[in-house]
Amino acid sequence: MPEPEEDDARSRTTLRVAGAATALVLVAFTMPLGLLATIAPDLTAGDVGRTWILSSMSVGLAGALLVAGSLADDLGRRRVFLAGLTVFGVGGLVAAAAPSVLVLALARALQGLGGAALLATSLALIAGAFPAGPARVHATGVWGAMIGLGIAAGPLVGSLIAEVGSWRTAYVVLGLLSLAALAPGARGLVESRAAERRPLDPVGAVLLGAGLTALTTGVVQGNAAGWGGALPVAAFAATVVLLAGFAAWELRSAAPVFDVRLLARAGFTGALIGSFVLGVAVLAFMSYVMTWMHVAFGTSIVGAAVWGLPWSVVAFLVSMRARVLGRFLTPRAQTAIGLLVCAVGLVAMRGLDAGSGPAHLAPGLAILGVGTGLLNAALAQAAVTVVPPSRSGMGAGANNTARYLGAALGVPLVVGLLRTGTADRLADGQAAAAAATGAMNALLLVVAGIAVAGALLVLILLRPARPRVTPATEKALA
Repeated sequence: MPEPEEDDARSRTTLRVAGAATALVLVAFTMPLGLLATIAPDLTAGDVGRTWILSSMSVGLAGALLVAGSLADDLGRRRVFLAGLTVFGVGGLVAAAAPSVLVLALARALQGLGGAALLATSLALIAGAFPAGPARVHATGVWGAMIGLGIAAGPLVGSLIAEVGSWRTAYVVLGLLSLAALAPGARGLVESRAAERRPLDPVGAVLLGAGLTALTTGVVQGNAAGWGGALPVAAFAATVVLLAGFAAWELRSAAPVFDVRLLARAGFTGALIGSFVLGVAVLAFMSYVMTWMHVAFGTSIVGAAVWGLPWSVVAFLVSMRARVLGRFLTPRAQTAIGLLVCAVGLVAMRGLDAGSGPAHLAPGLAILGVGTGLLNAALAQAAVTVVPPSRSGMGAGANNTARYLGAALGVPLVVGLLRTGTADRLADGQAAAAAATGAMNALLLVVAGIAVAGALLVLILLRPARPRVTPATEKALA
């Protein structure tokens, strides 16, 4: 039987390896924020191309996170983690060699597939390595902080590497670092899986991935070319058919990739709403604001990444300390407070005019970072406490699916509102600077309203489950 010291060492190793992998995924997710201004002219990317470059990794993440979580529960979390690390690294190297927007978008979608395995398994590995209570609250807080660290490092590191090389060099470095992490992962992680193994559900996996991809395609293309166009209409029709088919199949499946009965749990649905709103109101906004600063204010690429640090660094620091709040606040309260703080930060950035610069955004970005840090820690904990222990991988996968689906759908919303808002103001005779800042002021009000609505829904839905999960309930859901 392992000694307590040995168990502690394994737990710490799991936290370090899983946390580092999580940070790498978020570096890949946010790196284009600092590189888009150089990628776009190199690959001649227009508005639609830029949107796909930003959204494609979110599509891969959203389409595979549930599948990865269930596979991890059944095949082994360590095994799926290492496979995901390999796919993620290869995707980075393919991105480095991309000759077109299409290839780059596909490569980033491949990174999303690998990243999905890493995110779903990392949180599940941590949940298995640390018992429920203060130790797990601390560990999930560190995991949430790694999200903040990756977000902070991605744009700045990417733009700095591009300064001495090119945007392709940044992807080479990311791919090689990911593949180099295979060795410590193989040595340090302990295999874990659900008590009962289930058969795979390839039909459910394909239906879900195709449905989410069709949904994102409809939003991106509808926002760019008009909602009544043939492609958006066909994409939305396919979305309805595919996702309805997915739900029907999962209800009949003996081994669903996602147990849709979990949606009947208000707490589980509330946690998903919190993650989705974080993706729409925060991640999608931050996915484009640095590029907007470069265009509207004339800020350099590195400078725009630096101005994004008040958000990302504060999010990292707050996530690290959020474990202290976990002793006094429930995940429900912390999630609602986090979303409301995000709304305050977004509103604080309003008041832009033609004479404004990036410094005007800094205080609001710092407040937004506080809310993001609270959410990263709270949602990570909620994801694995509102489902039975045997479905922790599924819970983690669903939490992250909602987050990155929100980001994938939110990016075209942000880009579209800024584009149309600026065009309308230019048509009214406003100068370019006034038009750009006026459109941003309007956008900030929209995303702040989304954050407030999400907070209200979380307060209503994310309540402690009563009665608590019993062996009979666990058996029914297992």
